[in-house]
Amino acid sequence: MAKTQTERKNEYNSRKYERIALVVKAGDKDRLKAAAEAEGQSVNKLIIDSINAQRPGLLSPLDDESKKKKETQPEAES
Repeated sequence: MAKTQTERKNEYNSRKYERIALVVKAGDKDRLKAAAEAEGQSVNKLIIDSINAQRPGLLSPLDDESKKKKETQPEAES
């Protein structure tokens, strides 16, 4: 049986990316989201860019393909 687009996307993401759980105090998530939206980027990109500002080159920047997909997909409600 052929794989769905979602299944293919999930397989690609599991090969290319790793997840890290970030625990923040109550209210900080909303402030992160607001800051990211004000800069026209995702919370993930905001965090990666902030870490790289303190430790240049520590994390790989998001590739252009990820940014393009993010721009065309509606934000999921949390």
